[in-house]
Amino acid sequence: MALLARLNCREYKNWMKAGQCLLMLQSRLQGYIDGEMQRFHRQLGIKAPRQRRRCQCRARGKQFEPGCPVCAEWKELILAHHNNRNGEIYWGNSNPSLWPTHYWEVAKVYMPRGQAHIRGPEQCDAAALLNLINNCDYFNVPNISRVREIIKCRNELMHSFDMTVSTPWLAAFGQKMYDLVTEFKHVPGLVRECDKMQEVLLTDWNVEDLGINEFDGLPTQGKLVLQSKTIQMAASLSTYEVEIRLIQELIQELYLQIEEHGSLTKEDEDKVSKMKNFLCQNEDLKFAFQKDIKNLDSLCKTHDAEGWSYTQLSAAFFTVFGLVILTAIFLDQEN
Repeated sequence: MALLARLNCREYKNWMKAGQCLLMLQSRLQGYIDGEMQRFHRQLGIKAPRQRRRCQCRARGKQFEPGCPVCAEWKELILAHHNNRNGEIYWGNSNPSLWPTHYWEVAKVYMPRGQAHIRGPEQCDAAALLNLINNCDYFNVPNISRVREIIKCRNELMHSFDMTVSTPWLAAFGQKMYDLVTEFKHVPGLVRECDKMQEVLLTDWNVEDLGINEFDGLPTQGKLVLQSKTIQMAASLSTYEVEIRLIQELIQELYLQIEEHGSLTKEDEDKVSKMKNFLCQNEDLKFAFQKDIKNLDSLCKTHDAEGWSYTQLSAAFFTVFGLVILTAIFLDQEN
């Protein structure tokens, strides 16, 4: 049974454990960051003129040139508090015309790409929240390297398209997560959540009778059994729900990478193929991600079609070029 084999693979369970800890961290940071960013927004204190004309300023990708004095002032202030002001800033995450009235539109400028449709911290994953803390000097974290270490771990986790990590990697991740929490002891409930994270990381999950039954094509949720106790995952989610959320995040990361590259690179093609095969080999995931499988398949077919057209064009060019050369040689001999 593919499901049983998947959940009994040590490296895959390691991947799941690390992902679960990030979900737990995310759930504790969301409320804290919500309050902090509202305070930060008030601290900036720029208000739009009451009779201000409708702002037409728009940002695109990493580019933004203000078209009005209010947006110009906001951009200057945002940059003044940005720790990465000389690096990549995804202005296209936000709507500049909303900066004076919507605190989260300001927050998104401090985040990685892909935040344009996010309306608040409750919709953000751990990567977005940690990058916000890392990039905005308002948070003033004493040892910011600990935040960056978890960002790096999260990226490694979400760039592992075989969805496996080694046991030594997981142990190092656990220590880095503990170090991070020591920087945020003031966040309500985070220290207590960290204890639960350590329990998750150190526990040897044992998958026993999953009791999988088909209901309208979708399997019922299984149980992870440890020492005769059912392990409850992050934020009261079942094992299956956590797995779905992590794979969704992985697929979204893949889409963003392809979008940034502008086309399907060879590396992207390998990742798409690996992800599609993994989903298709597991019937429960194949059912849950039907739409994504179609999208991934479409990406590959489009890329193949473009590649074939280019190959045909190249072949035609060299054929014509060859004929021209041969004709020239023949005419030269005639003369």
